[in-house]
Amino acid sequence: MGKYFLKILPLFLIFAAGINQAQVTLQYVNLNANNINSFFYNTGIYDQDKRTSNTPGFEWPKGSNKFAIFTAGICLAAKINGQLRQAMGSYMGEYGPGYCVDSIPSTNSNFKIYKVSAGDNQNTNPDWANWGLMVPYGAPYVDANHNGIYEPAIDTPGVKYAASTIFICLTDGFEYTHSSGEGFGGGTLPIYAEVHLTAWAYTQTQYADMQFIKYQIINKSKKQWNNTYFSVVSDPDLGNSNDDYIGCDTVRKLGYCYNYSNNDNVYGANPPAVGIVLLKGMYNKSVIPNKDIGMSSFGFFTNTASLGPPCEKDPNGEPGPAYLMMKGFKKDSSNWLDVRKPLGFGHYERTKFCYYGDPEGNTGWTEYFGSVQNCDMGLHDSGIAIGTNPAGDRRFIISSGAENFTVNNGDTQTVYLCQLIARGTTNLNSVTKLKQLSDVAWNLYNNNWIIGISQISSIVPDKYALFQNYPNPFNPVTKIKFKIRNKDFVKLSIFEMLGKEISTLVNERLSAGEYEINFDGSLLSSGIYYYRINAGNYSEVKKMVLLK
Repeated sequence: MGKYFLKILPLFLIFAAGINQAQVTLQYVNLNANNINSFFYNTGIYDQDKRTSNTPGFEWPKGSNKFAIFTAGICLAAKINGQLRQAMGSYMGEYGPGYCVDSIPSTNSNFKIYKVSAGDNQNTNPDWANWGLMVPYGAPYVDANHNGIYEPAIDTPGVKYAASTIFICLTDGFEYTHSSGEGFGGGTLPIYAEVHLTAWAYTQTQYADMQFIKYQIINKSKKQWNNTYFSVVSDPDLGNSNDDYIGCDTVRKLGYCYNYSNNDNVYGANPPAVGIVLLKGMYNKSVIPNKDIGMSSFGFFTNTASLGPPCEKDPNGEPGPAYLMMKGFKKDSSNWLDVRKPLGFGHYERTKFCYYGDPEGNTGWTEYFGSVQNCDMGLHDSGIAIGTNPAGDRRFIISSGAENFTVNNGDTQTVYLCQLIARGTTNLNSVTKLKQLSDVAWNLYNNNWIIGISQISSIVPDKYALFQNYPNPFNPVTKIKFKIRNKDFVKLSIFEMLGKEISTLVNERLSAGEYEINFDGSLLSSGIYYYRINAGNYSEVKKMVLLK
């Protein structure tokens, strides 16, 4: 499990907004509890290593010195009194530690990145001891006695069941943090958002290649946000940055990157696929009935001179064009056109979801089928089709927003993301495996983040027992119930037929009682599996069958 790890960088980031300049001391922590090691910064970005210039920061597998993402972050854009305002986070980040009240930002030494891990306590980790300072700003904790009050001696800091949890309260309210060199738009006046960022990871096998991020976004300005859009901007560099393709799955709300061939200079043969799932997007209270917006568009941009037309290039320092891309257009307001859906005479169907097809199944629109170049075409649906796209450095944008979406002063929006990575038997099969892994993330989210074990009775049983899973056979989720007579360290594991341990469901000390746990076999093939419990001197094994 991840140790407590916090550094203040000996670097200074200079932000410029008009004539204002200020020094901001960068602070970061690593979220590295499972197979992923990523950087999170106090400017609102993550997955980038800013200790040195031009360095990626999403390492997988942890310790391999191989990286799949260069940088990522969230962007907010809206109209305030008809004027475009943005709070962008892609390469530099326009946020800073602090809070905001009625368009007035504030900060003090309490506002920094906090990190706690399982096994920490108030004597070993200052963040554990001081977690209560951030609870009023949304820092999560396990409420042991369910009284709704954080009690340091009783409650546990962090997300329940997580091996590590990061929290920071941010605001874009300081004008000096806004820069036209942010990387994706940027440089406007503040939107006056307060953002509570929580990131966490689990060590259980089925979640070992994913990290979760929660944003609570609060309008702390004195005015409404109109025409509001939220975007996740990611620059995936899957090993070698110049041989990437991208795509999306509109059902799973997944944006992803994969290698265009079955070989990468860094990851070698059968390179992985990496992506971000929008588990919960913005919620529009401005319409009746209220509407869950979900993923409103998936687009991209590049910075390679020879790759794509000008309207698909990096909108660095271009607030208006970046806003258009957040809405699902190209930076000059041209539509994305689906090359797989010609309308005749050089016209194509308009879309806000680029490359929604299935690469392994070779269905729908993927980069292998090419694209339509249509800069300066305005709102028209005509352009020049090209064949298979050249590989290159892609950056993608997952958005959630609408023209009729208004966020009132004091309103809170909650967004959940999962960034994840998977490796299959080929570069295309890796996309399939990534989609299957995203299903595991969705199951956890839909199960209200209940992971591992739940105690269904505290009555002390007269003996230890392991029950047959139910249903059995199952597809893909089943329940396993057991009883322990004494307070013991309990380990419950899943094994394949040859005896290899493939998942650890429980690995902790439990009080006497009866327990139940869900097992998700989404990533496994059909077949016979075994589960074994060890509790004190008690051990028992049972068989279960997965049928897909």
